[in-house]
Amino acid sequence: MENVEALVDRVKTGLQEGRSEDEVFQLLHLHLGRSPENDSKLAELLVAVPHPLIARVLQRILERSDDKKVRKTIKRSLYRLKGRGVTIDEISMEKEASILRPLETEPAKGFGSNYDFLGHRLLLLVHPHATRAWTVMEGVASEAEGLLDFLAEEMTRKGFKGYLEEMKHRNAFPIIEIDASYVGFLFTQAYQLRLGLGKSPIQGYLRLKGEIEGLKKDYEKPLIYSFVQVNEVVGNAWLLSKAGDLLKADIFQDWRIEEDLIRPYADAVLDAQESKIVLSQIQKKARVDEIYQKAISEIFFEERKAYVQRQLEEMAYYLLKLGKEEEAKASLATAIELEKPLNPFQPNPFLLQWVVKSIYALLVKEEEKKEKEPSFIVKP
Repeated sequence: MENVEALVDRVKTGLQEGRSEDEVFQLLHLHLGRSPENDSKLAELLVAVPHPLIARVLQRILERSDDKKVRKTIKRSLYRLKGRGVTIDEISMEKEASILRPLETEPAKGFGSNYDFLGHRLLLLVHPHATRAWTVMEGVASEAEGLLDFLAEEMTRKGFKGYLEEMKHRNAFPIIEIDASYVGFLFTQAYQLRLGLGKSPIQGYLRLKGEIEGLKKDYEKPLIYSFVQVNEVVGNAWLLSKAGDLLKADIFQDWRIEEDLIRPYADAVLDAQESKIVLSQIQKKARVDEIYQKAISEIFFEERKAYVQRQLEEMAYYLLKLGKEEEAKASLATAIELEKPLNPFQPNPFLLQWVVKSIYALLVKEEEKKEKEPSFIVKP
């Protein structure tokens, strides 16, 4: 867990910047549940931030915490905030449970995967109900194509637990938990993009559209910006130098530029390497570098750059949830850098590595294909 004092300082900064209750809660929620001692210490230190928003956030943490000591510390902190003049919404933390109290429901849950080689990711939104089975919504979304598929099913709590375990087992990489309100937002955005591209509506989504919109909240920026300070990453030369290494990580291993797009440049690289014209190694390298640069400038036009940026922002949050803070910041720094026009003299390291990786993956594939083809030469 991040140093608790530093985390409280980030909360104070967030309040000064006008962060919403949900953003502050998400910032803290990412670090909670790992150590009861740290959770209790955080609840105690937040008393130093006498703000109604902090009280509401503490109440939300209280609702989700199962640890008795942590709950006791949160209640004590709420009373102390009340003593400092902060308005505390009435909560049932000290009242006797009524026989006639309404059935309690668990909060909605959200989950998401990383992006595959096609730029698709899995999103799950789970809406528990007190009087009936849970609604489990599963969709596949793309930053370029919108919502591609959507299914929904009613499940019991036990059924959902088994379903989630099976889903995790089927995916090569972890499925992370994401705030349900954000998953609802992502579903809504992806569906609107689908319609904007002239694709037909998905009937299953239409049936649950009201339920999804009731769970979502509007976000001005991707969720990662609630956890990482922009001034820590923007223009950071060291982080940007790590951008090309991102594609070497396991969770980026399937990222390839589409074969039909990259093939002309792969062919050009092969021609340059096998050219019968006598060229020095320096001349060959210059020619190949020129092909790489051309590929970057022609493939990554503004619209494509924009959705690659969104993918990297979402991947930054995914990496952060996996505890890979350095990679998360490198991914975010790279995403922000893509807002700038491409520099023909200094290629973006991430895009350059992506082009190189895709070209040589295709060349290796073609070479392996040739080796498997039967030879019609009759050996003496």
